Formats: sequence, C-alpha cells, structure tokens
Amino acid sequence: MASSSKKLGVPAAALSLALALLVGLAGCAGETAGTTSYKNPVSSTDVGAIISAQTLIKWADEGKINAPFGTADRVVVVALTTPASFVARRHIPDAVVLQSAELTMTREEGLGPTIQMMLSGPVMDALVQRLGIDGQTTIVLTAPKASSDLEMYQVSVAYWTFRYWGFSRDRIKILNGGDDAWEVAGQPLTDAVVSVPKSTYTVSANQNLKDVVRYSVGEMLTMVDNINRDRTLLNTWQLLDVRSFATTPYLANTYRGSSATQFLTSRVNGEATRNRLYPSRDALISAMAASPVMDGTTPAFLSPSKKLLVMCFTSTSASPTFVLFDAVLGVPEGDVILYDASASQWNNYSTARILQAGATASQAATWAFDGVTPGTASPRSIGTLPAPVPGENLFVPGSFVYLPTQPEGNQVETADKRHMAGSGGSPSTPAPGGGGGSGC
Repeated sequence: MASSSKKLGVPAAALSLALALLVGLAGCAGETAGTTSYKNPVSSTDVGAIISAQTLIKWADEGKINAPFGTADRVVVVALTTPASFVARRHIPDAVVLQSAELTMTREEGLGPTIQMMLSGPVMDALVQRLGIDGQTTIVLTAPKASSDLEMYQVSVAYWTFRYWGFSRDRIKILNGGDDAWEVAGQPLTDAVVSVPKSTYTVSANQNLKDVVRYSVGEMLTMVDNINRDRTLLNTWQLLDVRSFATTPYLANTYRGSSATQFLTSRVNGEATRNRLYPSRDALISAMAASPVMDGTTPAFLSPSKKLLVMCFTSTSASPTFVLFDAVLGVPEGDVILYDASASQWNNYSTARILQAGATASQAATWAFDGVTPGTASPRSIGTLPAPVPGENLFVPGSFVYLPTQPEGNQVETADKRHMAGSGGSPSTPAPGGGGGSGC
C-alpha cells in the first residue's frame, strides 16, 4: 500500500516550477491569498506536524485562531476531552472541544461489524463542520493539562483520522505537550466556552482518500500470508503490536512492543505530572536504537527506514506510533499504516467461531487467523485464539461467500471512496458506548 510517484525529467520539472510560480502569483492577488485547498497550503503554518507552544502563541498573536472562513491560514484549536473536563480543567482560549467518543464507530468489514473503526464520510463531514473547519483551516490538536495516557492517545487517533480523510501534514498539527506546554510557556488557560460558526466543508473537497494509512482485515490477511510465503518482505516491512512484550496471541512475524508509550518518555518541563512530549526526529531514531521490541522471545529494534504496520487491540493505543512515523519521522505516505480494528477484529476470526457462525470448512480456512497460510505450513498467528461461546455469532450470516481479496474484505474503504467521489458513504452509525475508550 505504499504511495508511489513518478520522477520528473528536467524539462518537466522546470515546467512544474514555472506553473507553481504562476499559481503562487495568482493566489497573492486576492484577499484570501495563499491556498484553495489542503493540497496547496500556504507556507506560514507549514512548520511540521508537531508544533511547539511558541508556534501556537505566534499564530494566536497574529489573529489566526478562529479567523473568518476563507482567511488564509486560519487556525482551529481542537481540545480532545469531554465538555465537563474542558471547563473544569480549563483550556487554551478560543479552543473547541472534541470528545473521544466522536472519533470511532462500529462499521461493517470482512465477515461482520467491528467496534472502534474509522469514521464514515457522513460522520466525518458533520464533525468537521461542527468544529468550524474549512478549506483554509490549519487544525491544531491538543490534550488537556495532566492528561492520562488514554487521553493523550485520543489526540493521535484524531490526527490519524484527519490524515485518512485527506488532510495533509501541512494542515493537521499536534501541539506538543498540549495545554501543559501552553501553560508552562506563560500563557493563560480559561474556562470560557466559545461558540464557533459551523462550516459547510466536506471532506470530499480533499479529493483523495488517504487509504494508504489504514489496513482492512482483508489487507491484513493478505499481508500475513504474503510474509509467510516470502520472508524477504521483512527486509522492507516491520509489523508492530504495541500491547506488551507478553501479548498473546499475536500475528505471525509481528514485533511486540512494551507499550504505546515506549518511545514517549519525556514530559513537559520534566515534571512527572505533566503531559508526555513527542521526541525530535533524531531523538526518536536514537530511542528506537536503544529500546528493543520483541521478535518472538528475541530482542529486536524498529528501523526508521522500513515501512511499518502498527496495531493494538484497537486504533487507540496504536495511534501514537503512527504519529511517531508519520509526523515525527515524516516518512512517505503509505510507509506507516495503522490497522484500526486490530486484535478486536482478527482475534475473533478463529476457525471454531467462523464454523459456528455457519461457514463451511473451506470458507473458515480462508478467513481464520488461527489457521495456516494456504500452500504453506506457516501459522497466521502465534498463540491460542479465544474459544467460541455456545450460540454466539459474531459475524453477519451469509457473508462467508466472500474472499478477503474481494471488495467485501474492505467494505469500509469501499464506502469511504464512494463518499469522496460524492456518491454517498456507509450507513454505519456510532455504536452506543463504542467510542475510543478501551485502548489496549
């Protein structure tokens, strides 16, 4: 799923530069000069995806926060917390609130519904519009003071969600250290709640779904089988489950990390009660070389130059690692992928459970993660998957005619691509109590 690009020859490159200069000059002629879409951002907020409190202070002083729609480089600060906490713990002035429960939903994929999945297009549109985000907006995500790790994870889930729905790294930012960093920089926090006008923006205006940052269950099966058939793929790819060194069961050929915060050890102002900080690129590379993950029972080390597929129980605890590679290392799009359903999905795909749901033995073998890769003796997972409960059916009856390589192994992205094309998306709805809270 890595992204690809064609190299320009010298004449083509010169032509592209000339066209870019013409576009830039044309943009400077109007009152809202600079950008017409997330694909053509102006440079004043293009400072990397992880920003400092000093950067946000500068933008606030320049009047960018909640500037009128259409204003070049307007900024919306989005606090990941509950409305009650937003007031009680205070927040950055003029910020708006986004709850973790709004970030995930139950959706149909593979053999049946799965919790805590990527938001559908209609739900994402409603979220973007409520937050007052338009085509000129730079989005800054922040965590409240003294956040728990789970609260911090929600910031990275939001980052990954916006990235998937077509927002570039030029336009989606994380405030490093969150509200703690803002306060330590000498800035006030407030309990005042602002009302921002709703936008009419739709993510379909971003034009391209960045499905290269997400894996479906069908794609996960294919990845596992491809590596079992050709282990030289591990020269290019590394798989990581962040739940713990002792996690079982886990997917074959997958490293196990100690936790979602394995490489996030520094805190604001060096204080243990303050928010965690994302490291610099160089510090992250050093940390990965010094802090091992486990390859079975053997210590191993993540490579900053290999492609990474990260997972957990759901997207929640896997998302900080996605941010490390996407925002801190700045790898090419498609070189870090998050499998959002993770163990909450594949852990249910045992032969016994699929058979109990009404599949044939052949159909179960196609989907089961406790089976072997066809044509090999290599298992798809290590450890024992949970046994079925008498009478349960975790899947949708009748889905077993499908193969993982058919579109039905990836219903989420099929629906989301329809939404991006303006032809509607998934009818799935947020699950009661299914918001991003379980983590790992």
